[in-house]
Amino acid sequence: MLLDIPGSQLQQGPPSMQVILTHVRRKLFGVLLCSLSVACVQDSGPVTKGGDTSAPTDALRQRVVYGVDDRKDYYAHSDATLKKFTRESTVALVDVADLDTSNPSSIGFFSQTLQEARGLCSDQRFLNDPTAAFCSGTLIDNDLVLTAGHCVKGPLSCASTRFVFKYYRTGATTLEPVTSEDVFRCSRVVVRNASTVGGRQLDYAIVQLDRPVSALRAVPAPVRMDSVALSTTTQLAVIGSGSGIPFKIDSGGKVLASRASTLDFFFGDTDTFGGNSGSGVYAKIDGSYLLAGILVRGNKDYVKRVGPAGECYAVNVVTSIGSCTDANCNAESINYVRPAIDAYCAVATNTRLCPAQGPATPVTFDFATSGTNNATRNTVAQNVSLSAGETLYVGTAMVMYATARGDTYLHLDRYETSTNTYTGVASNDDAYDSLSHIRYTAKVAGTYRIRVGCARDSACAGRVSYVIR
Repeated sequence: MLLDIPGSQLQQGPPSMQVILTHVRRKLFGVLLCSLSVACVQDSGPVTKGGDTSAPTDALRQRVVYGVDDRKDYYAHSDATLKKFTRESTVALVDVADLDTSNPSSIGFFSQTLQEARGLCSDQRFLNDPTAAFCSGTLIDNDLVLTAGHCVKGPLSCASTRFVFKYYRTGATTLEPVTSEDVFRCSRVVVRNASTVGGRQLDYAIVQLDRPVSALRAVPAPVRMDSVALSTTTQLAVIGSGSGIPFKIDSGGKVLASRASTLDFFFGDTDTFGGNSGSGVYAKIDGSYLLAGILVRGNKDYVKRVGPAGECYAVNVVTSIGSCTDANCNAESINYVRPAIDAYCAVATNTRLCPAQGPATPVTFDFATSGTNNATRNTVAQNVSLSAGETLYVGTAMVMYATARGDTYLHLDRYETSTNTYTGVASNDDAYDSLSHIRYTAKVAGTYRIRVGCARDSACAGRVSYVIR
């Protein structure tokens, strides 16, 4: 096939091969992978006190291969159940600027090839795959996607992210066609955490899509609801877009350490990479796969190789993990699903995910203020009563009906009857971009005061919403 395109470098090949066009886009050189039967490619921390603390510094460490590389494309994998999850339950998180939506019947992806993006050596796998995705996710209800908290950080990333189904290969040189019906927007982030809460290192987000997904197009993954640790050696499978490439299935992993005392995350030896963040990790229990985890961090992806032809990069292969304990393991970190589900059920109502939970009944109050010096003056306040053990979820975001403009700041104080004064117990500035959220479990019963203001001396306004569970 020969194309006469000004300023392009042409490669000729039979119709079954990829057509590669190189041009400049967003300061990158690369190729556009169109969703056609013959694929073609074209280029392209919260501040919190009294509750959550900022995420560990290794939260965005990359992923790696352990022993044999078990990653397989959708078309090459033999397990019908995992292929079904790939087709119907897995999404790629793609920046809106990296999608070509000019033809709604054939959505394209602006990206470099994997070899170009990573400078890979010619003997590496998946060299010609596009790298459009920056994270992965899993459909857990008709309009809800579970992903990692560091993948969707706030309103800006919510607005710029698209959730794309069918990002997988049907053959060595072909992609499943993607249409506008397979592309969804982020309506809101219902719950999110990328921090340490009560000694538990958490990294999750549940995103509500702009519309329900048709049952004819996609089906939510079955979620493991147990609040108990996985057994070590439990077989694992992960599905996602490692390094941004079309979905790969790795069903060769296992649990190495379960962290039963904290139940925040577990260690596994899945072959996963940057871009796999947010990927669904399935545990094989009694012969069936259940969504048990969210891939969040791991080891270095690629290592430099120097030879006579110069430098290039190859997959980092770990041949020996060594001993694994709950405190330290040279492997992948996978958040348990249950903390995300618990957080969601505390502020939302859902018969699929929260069958035993009563409906959430948010209480709201409006505010508009300025010059509050981080909510230390000119604040808008409301008192609430908490019993010992009750948890308050309050925010200008991530609670139903909460909304705000500007940079908000929240404080929570406890009334001290002995001194007739208030003592601060929690505060938050930027849990969700410039918006605020506090989750606080009362140690003692009493009256508590919610105070909302603005960061520094700026102006802000909106609606605070809270739920008590």
